[in-house]
Amino acid sequence: MPTGTRITEVQTDFLSIPLDRPLVTAAFPIPAIDTALVRVRTGDGHTGVAWSFAFGRGKVAALVRLIDDLGDLVVGADASATEQLWTRMSKAVGFVGRHGLAALAMSAIDTACWDVKAQAAELPVHRLLGGFRDSVEVYASQGLWLDRSRDELAKEARDLVDQGFRAVKMRAGLPDEDEDVARVALVRDAIGPDVKLMVDANQAWDLKQTVRMARRLASHDLYWLEEPMPYTQVEAYAEARQALDMPLCTGESNYLKGDLLALAERRGADYIMPDLMRMGGMTELVKAAHLCESFELPVTPHLFMEHCLHLAAGLPNVVWQEYQPWWQPIMAEPLQVIDGRVELGDKPGFGITLSDEAVERFRL
Repeated sequence: MPTGTRITEVQTDFLSIPLDRPLVTAAFPIPAIDTALVRVRTGDGHTGVAWSFAFGRGKVAALVRLIDDLGDLVVGADASATEQLWTRMSKAVGFVGRHGLAALAMSAIDTACWDVKAQAAELPVHRLLGGFRDSVEVYASQGLWLDRSRDELAKEARDLVDQGFRAVKMRAGLPDEDEDVARVALVRDAIGPDVKLMVDANQAWDLKQTVRMARRLASHDLYWLEEPMPYTQVEAYAEARQALDMPLCTGESNYLKGDLLALAERRGADYIMPDLMRMGGMTELVKAAHLCESFELPVTPHLFMEHCLHLAAGLPNVVWQEYQPWWQPIMAEPLQVIDGRVELGDKPGFGITLSDEAVERFRL
């Protein structure tokens, strides 16, 4: 085993990152981004950085405990042996199940190890993955929430376009369908015909309502309709896709690549949106992207842009990255969006430099 990349410490910190105002979706309100920040340190001085999160401090407290438990399992191992470590952690959580908090805990450690592995190779992760492109197109996901008034919605949409975004995502799923339709029309009018518009219903509808609402929204030229139904209803997604001309996107709530295989086999979506932490980390996320490629399905990662931009830059079938700046307050060097794209440099690993002051300020 290379002594340089031997893991000497797995440090976990509980952070609560405040928001300017609570976010409101059809699923639940979001008052803050409670996060388990992980740093994997090695004998050669490398530090890999990753995180997982949950909505609610009690859940994150449990997540931190589980990460600490798995961290003890990998100390002394080679951080660059990511397949071996992922398998070791997966076996360790087998009794309690590999979904839920277990996947989230595995993800933070696994992804931090990828950071170390790429640093040791003196390559950015996107080059390690194949280096398909140097910049990635992103869509704005940081606004247009359900609690916005119509005036706020229109202004926010225009502001996002003025910031250079060429695609924006808004939320739907209100009890009043007419209000949902009116708000989509309002945003489309605010951004104009040339900016792409995605709509996320956060699993608020059933099959009949999804088909009905998609047809009502069709005149507003949606790039995709995201997660309109509960993510477990794979057959309903397949039926909706057959009934509609509008592209469907789902996958963010699914766990591990096996869940996505079922979705791909049934052709339940036009875009697959895997979530880094629910996939169990970069090791499984890369496999999920290749799996989707075998079905000729494009991939658009959910959240975690600081890490997933590298997946999008590294692989040809990853077509968009969600821009959600929840963790930018802890960055010493925030990401820059220019003309709707993020340029990835040559800094080894994921290129993440934390602000020690911000981490300390948000630590619980």
